[in-house]
Amino acid sequence: MNLPQLYYFRKLAQLQHYTKAAKELYITQPSLSDSIASLEQELGIALFQKEGRNVKLTKYGKEFYEYVNDALNELDEGITIAKSKSGPVGGVIDIGCIPTILGDYMPKVVQDYKKKNPKVVFNIYQGHTLDLLEELKKGKYDIALCSRISDPELEFMPILAQRLILVVREDHPLAARETVELQELKGHSLTTYRESIPIGKIVRAVLREKGVKADFSYDDEISIGGVVTATNQIAIAADTPYLSQFERIKKITISDIPADTRLVYMAQSKKNYMAKTSRDFAEFLVRWEREFTGDNHRSGEFGHMILHP
Repeated sequence: MNLPQLYYFRKLAQLQHYTKAAKELYITQPSLSDSIASLEQELGIALFQKEGRNVKLTKYGKEFYEYVNDALNELDEGITIAKSKSGPVGGVIDIGCIPTILGDYMPKVVQDYKKKNPKVVFNIYQGHTLDLLEELKKGKYDIALCSRISDPELEFMPILAQRLILVVREDHPLAARETVELQELKGHSLTTYRESIPIGKIVRAVLREKGVKADFSYDDEISIGGVVTATNQIAIAADTPYLSQFERIKKITISDIPADTRLVYMAQSKKNYMAKTSRDFAEFLVRWEREFTGDNHRSGEFGHMILHP
């Protein structure tokens, strides 16, 4: 028994005429007759009986038809859904994303992509880098936008940089400064991200090189902004929209930390299948800045700059 046989059986059951059914199935009448005879032989029952020039279902055929029709309807629906995931004018893209680019970068890039692909549906999920990459490998996401880790199953493409800055309370002595160097932070109570997360590892490496000590305590800019506002601590953090909610802080440029020290990457699985729509969006991401602003880098509008591929 094979799938074409079941489609042939359903069509013949609906039309009750071999010639008409064969015509709609684009096969010859003998081919249809042979297929039905083979199916009946395999099942060990007669599915049709003659009625003049037509045929009709036997009582066994009627019972079998109900199951076949339900199964093929389910299959057809599944095929339709599968095709919709990567159709020529639509599709569904599942993206895992760190929260810090949800408020600025993602809305803009999605809006620009949908100008030419209005029927594409985006499912955007947020999470921390390590969680996102685990789900990416499991196939939940088509791509993940996050930090980079060492993993042979994944490939990474840098798409934007978030500048690392100094965050102080507005009444702190350093608040009068527009720029500082890392060496000037020695002796201050300095805090930043936890060492166990990717951005924490980046900051730790920078500080170790300069011999600057810090507490590595926090997961995100909300926590960092909160502790700076409530205490006399200063902090190194990525300049993201999360800091905008804190009115009593001052953001200061650290002159000896390059602007592209903190990179956000597009991650893809080397093993998992990626549908055409998702592949197209991934390619769009890496060329988006050039298409959007020409060959000029920009920084400041969103607190980050986009990197050309």
